Amino acid sequence: MTTTGPRHWPVWAFLAAGGALVGTAALLAAPVYTAVVAAVAFVVAVTMLVVRRPPRLAAWSTLTLTSGSVAVSRVWSAVAGRPVVADRGLATGDIRAIVLYPTLAVGLLLLGGTGAVAHLADTLDASVVILGVFVLLWLFLLHGNMAPAGSRLVIASLRPIGLAVVIGMLFRLLFMVGPRAPTIRFVSVGVGTAMLGSLALIGHSVGYPVDGRVNGTGVFFTGYALLLAAALLHPSAGSPLPVRDRGAPSGRLSRGRAAMFVGLTLLGPLAWLLAATIGRFNPGSPADFGLVVLAGGLISLLLLWRLSLVARVADRRAGQLGEAVSELQGLQAEFAYRAAHDPLTGLANRSVLDERLGSLPHDRPYALLLIDLDGFKEINDSLGHPTGDELLVSIGERLTSLAPADSTLVRLGGDEFAMLLPDTREQAAMAFGTAVCTELRAPYPSAFGPLTVSASVGVTARELPARGPGEVLREADLALYAAKAAGKDRVAAYRVGLSPRGRQVRPG
Repeated sequence: MTTTGPRHWPVWAFLAAGGALVGTAALLAAPVYTAVVAAVAFVVAVTMLVVRRPPRLAAWSTLTLTSGSVAVSRVWSAVAGRPVVADRGLATGDIRAIVLYPTLAVGLLLLGGTGAVAHLADTLDASVVILGVFVLLWLFLLHGNMAPAGSRLVIASLRPIGLAVVIGMLFRLLFMVGPRAPTIRFVSVGVGTAMLGSLALIGHSVGYPVDGRVNGTGVFFTGYALLLAAALLHPSAGSPLPVRDRGAPSGRLSRGRAAMFVGLTLLGPLAWLLAATIGRFNPGSPADFGLVVLAGGLISLLLLWRLSLVARVADRRAGQLGEAVSELQGLQAEFAYRAAHDPLTGLANRSVLDERLGSLPHDRPYALLLIDLDGFKEINDSLGHPTGDELLVSIGERLTSLAPADSTLVRLGGDEFAMLLPDTREQAAMAFGTAVCTELRAPYPSAFGPLTVSASVGVTARELPARGPGEVLREADLALYAAKAAGKDRVAAYRVGLSPRGRQVRPG
């Protein structure tokens, strides 16, 4: 999705104008400029909500409520001259914090998706991020410096907890929604900007040398309101958010997430080591490290839960892969069977016969019988192809019952069959051909009454099959024509000099 073009210039013009006013407020320490920008941004956001009614309207409405809290805080601070952070009681920034952090976290949660759209793995990952951010804040920003009491303690605690939760919800949103969408980019940068402001306020409250103009003018939070309005002003806000692949969400574990998990797993021990060696912390003090140890333990439990989801999906996919492999093997076996067998009778086909002829040992006798039905065409034409097919199946069954265990019986096509007999000489092959003629001559039951056909059999027998399969079949075919020419329903052997249809080859 592109972020430039004729339809997008109002967005960039709005950002440029608002950014210029925010920059002026920072340079001149004039909160009135940020108050104007925050108020206009809130009005634009509300207007676009009414006009555009974007998908996940509840999420955008909740985020717009946070923009409204920023606008009220900035306008009140500019008009009344009240400080953002006060030493006693509640300042305008404190009131905004009570509204901003919960609504911002809920808005990001709704924008990422809940219910059937949400996924446990993404929520677990976000929870790990929340705990990790809180551990960092506690060890390197808060502990030993935060000493307010009463209502100030509640507000002072709300900021770091809210900061950690909002960052976790932002990560969850990016885990679940495609981050390349312009609206998501604007929201992500805006939330990140607001959290920088929150971090500055926390640092200021515990004594870090933060520029007072940043806190006094509300540059960061106004930037959030400005970017949220730009997200709603962008034409892509009216389209559904691009959701990441949902095929197996709990099994998705990218390199970035894996690296994050490793870092957060080591966070507790490393933070403890650094704080004890270069800081003022007492490793044995529950007040110093109680929350760190608790958060580290929760991180480990969540990571174990997360890895169990990955293992579960891996097992399921392994099972699916095994089923797919078994199915593929079954299909391969079926294809191999179909490639080597006649679909009507189930007998082997010509390719199998060619393979067996090519693999015959050169020092062993063999015999090839070519069997052709007499009178089958008349039955097939007069009674129909279904009756003819039933007859061919019955003939195939009779030939199978006659075939020796080590023989190869094939259907060459139509009403022609072949049988390869290893270790068989011509005399035995002729006798077997006679038995075939006798067996096939018996009547076959059918819906039209008993049917009778006969068979002509051509035999070729050699001890040194130095010729190729085509030559062997040609010899058997010549013998078959000789049997038909002699009156059918009989067996004939190949002799040198036989020509098609039993005619003798005369010397020139």
